[in-house]
Amino acid sequence: MLPLWADLLLLAAAVLAALRAARLERRVRDLSSRLQAREREGHFMGESPDPAQILGHAYRAACEILPLTTFDLYRVDPSQRISEVWTLAGDAGAERRPTRAPKHPYLGELIDARALLQFAATETERSFAPMELLPGAPPKQRLHLPLYSGDVLVAYLTMGSTEPIDERRKSEIRGLLAPLTASLHASRNWEIAVTDELSGLSARRYFETRLSEEWSRHRRYRSPVSVALFDLDHFKAINDSLGHAAGDLAIRRFGEILKAAVRSSDLPCRYGGEEFGVLFPETSARSALAVAERVRRALEREPFSSEGRTFRVTVSAGIADTTDLEEDERHQLLFRADQALYAAKDEGRNRVRQWTERRRAPRPKRGPLPRVPERP
Repeated sequence: MLPLWADLLLLAAAVLAALRAARLERRVRDLSSRLQAREREGHFMGESPDPAQILGHAYRAACEILPLTTFDLYRVDPSQRISEVWTLAGDAGAERRPTRAPKHPYLGELIDARALLQFAATETERSFAPMELLPGAPPKQRLHLPLYSGDVLVAYLTMGSTEPIDERRKSEIRGLLAPLTASLHASRNWEIAVTDELSGLSARRYFETRLSEEWSRHRRYRSPVSVALFDLDHFKAINDSLGHAAGDLAIRRFGEILKAAVRSSDLPCRYGGEEFGVLFPETSARSALAVAERVRRALEREPFSSEGRTFRVTVSAGIADTTDLEEDERHQLLFRADQALYAAKDEGRNRVRQWTERRRAPRPKRGPLPRVPERP
C-alpha cells in the first residue's frame, strides 16, 4: 500500500494529464474547425472570378488565423506590372474588407523580379514559394508573400499582425495561400478571355451575359438597372484622315476614361467598332446619365496626337433604365438606350440623352443597334 503522499502525487499527476489532454483536444477541435472553415473558403474562392469576392473570402479566413492589421494585395498582369491594388477599408476594430485602390501610386509599376526573389524560395526549377512561410523561419509580425502559380507571379501579398506569427500559424497560412493563388490565377486568365484587347474593357459577349444576369436580379428584387451606349463621333473620318493608328489610340484612351469613371460593380464594354456600353446594376437612368456626362466631358478635354498630328475626339451617349419595362422586355432596355443615342447624334453629337416616352417610336433612317463584329 502506497503512502498518502504518493497517492496524492499520483492523483495530481493524473489531474494534470487530464487537463493537458483536454487542452490538446480543444486545440485539435479548434484547429479542425478553422481548417474546415478554411477549406470552405478555399472552395468558395474557386467559384467566382471576381477578385473582390476572392479576397473577401481569403481575408475572412486569414482573420481566423491572425489578428490582422494589414492585408494588402498587388495583382500582377502578364506583362509583370501591377494592375490592381487592394487594401483594407474601414477603421480598425470595425468590420473591414479588402477594397480596390484605383489611384494607388504603385499602379502600373513594373515588378522587379530579382528584388522579389529575396522573399521567395525555389522548390523546383519552375516552382516558387514564400520564403517567410518555410519551416524554421523566425516569427515575424509582418509577412511578404509573393504568390506564384508554378513560375508565374500572380500577385504579391503583405500581411501584418499584432502578434508574432509562429510555426502553427504559418502552417495554416500556407494552407490558405494555395486556393487563393489558384483562384487569382484563374481570375486573371478569365479576365484575359473576356476582355477586348484594344480597349481593355469587357467583350460584348460577356456584357450580354451579365445583362441577362442583372435582368433576372431586377425581376426578382425590382432593383433598377441602367444601360449607357456610347458612340465616338465621326470615327470613320479619324481613320480615313489620320490612319488606323489614330483610331486605335482614340479607342484605347476612351476605354481608360470609361473604366476610370465607373464603379467596380459597373461593367464597361466595347460593344463593337467605335461603340461602347456600360451596364449599371442597381442604378437609375438619372445617376447613369451623370456618369455618362462626366465621361463625355473628360473625352472632350483630352488632347490626342498621332504621328505629329493633333486631333480631338468627342462621344455621344444614350441612357435608359428598367422603368416601365415588363418582365419579358429585356431587349427593350438596349433598344431604348440605342434610341436615346440616335437622338444625341441627331441633335448635333457630343452630348448625352436619356430615353423618354417621346422617343419610343424608332427613327426610320436607322434601326436597332447592329451586331458589329468586334475589332481585334
